[in-house]
Amino acid sequence: MTIEEKQNYFLKSWNNNTLKDDIDSSFIPSNKKEAYEIQLGYETLSKYELFGWKVAATSKDGQKHIGVDGPLAGRLIKEKSFSNNSKISLKNNFMKLVEAEFAFKLSKNFPVRDKLYNFSEVLDGIDSCIPAIELPDSRFKNYKKLGSNVLISDNACAGEFVINVNSGKSPTNIDLSNFEVHCYKNNSLISVGIGKNVLENPLKALMWLINELNSLEINVLRKQIILTGTCIKPFLVERKDNILFDFNEFGKIACSFD
Repeated sequence: MTIEEKQNYFLKSWNNNTLKDDIDSSFIPSNKKEAYEIQLGYETLSKYELFGWKVAATSKDGQKHIGVDGPLAGRLIKEKSFSNNSKISLKNNFMKLVEAEFAFKLSKNFPVRDKLYNFSEVLDGIDSCIPAIELPDSRFKNYKKLGSNVLISDNACAGEFVINVNSGKSPTNIDLSNFEVHCYKNNSLISVGIGKNVLENPLKALMWLINELNSLEINVLRKQIILTGTCIKPFLVERKDNILFDFNEFGKIACSFD
């Protein structure tokens, strides 16, 4: 079976907002490299340049939730993006969860090279840290049992995301490991996130993403936005809920659901 046939299998559910009970075994990627080749289909299908990347499963809770033992990279597609204070339909979202995420806008390219990028190089390539909300989702009902390669092909459980690219500030000299995020649902504090839940530091998650893509011979580009994974345990939302995440000096991000 060709990569194109496998891409079409996953993209059909993505395009039609359909949910599969299970995966046909003939479409399971044979390895991680093939899984990311399948994932490329989401990018080529989009009408826009790639918006950026997400890192899934950077917290223990996130890994437990989707049944993996380490992070996964996924593509952020422009058509799934929403601006601050947007109203978002939950009609076609299976998981109905929200996550609070540190996002980074890049000021430099990270081209493929032979050696890994180090922490100082990554920090030097950041324009700003931006608050973000992600609504992860899968096109498979039994996503917790499918394994990392299928989930990579499923675009690392990418769903809608809310971001204000004009907000945020430089993370230089800010301790992101101990940075608290206050999360409100219908004006009540429901969770307090902390940066160390994201691979010990959201900047480490960003470095992981850049080096993971480097190993796959994928360039990470200036102006792309990187969502680094949830700093809270994902929680359920439903129609008419209002969400506000307060990232203190980086700003606030909010949305409501229909």
